[in-house]
Amino acid sequence: MDKDRREELEYKSLYTDERYAKKAIKQLLNTSLQSDAAVLPDFIDAHGNTTPQSEIYRTAYSNIQARLEAEGKSRKPQKAEILIEAAVIRAAFDNSALNLVLERTAGKVKEEISIGVGQYEELSDDELTLLAEHRRKQITTTDGDD
Repeated sequence: MDKDRREELEYKSLYTDERYAKKAIKQLLNTSLQSDAAVLPDFIDAHGNTTPQSEIYRTAYSNIQARLEAEGKSRKPQKAEILIEAAVIRAAFDNSALNLVLERTAGKVKEEISIGVGQYEELSDDELTLLAEHRRKQITTTDGDD
């Protein structure tokens, strides 16, 4: 077996052998995400219009590029940066993207947002104390009537 054939078999075994596949794929993903993002051509729909996906990608790329320039960095945007920026832009129009962003950045904020402020949450501590005393008096008065 020559060197090229051996290397080919070793490379293929990385993705088929359970002992190495997860690590190999993770390394491949990390390498890809850290590489420079491509400047993609516009994708055109059936009517000849630029697709929303193209607009989002182009906007994400230019946002990242502007941010890097503002920080004094001369490198190109990385794929991972574009993916995150595009997801944040999509979140303005897509509830599933918004939920993903909220879950990744603020934990359970979505649940907290859907819960309205209760009528007693706006009261101060003094007002709550007065309310508790008033209720205690009503219960005492009601219990004394029996």
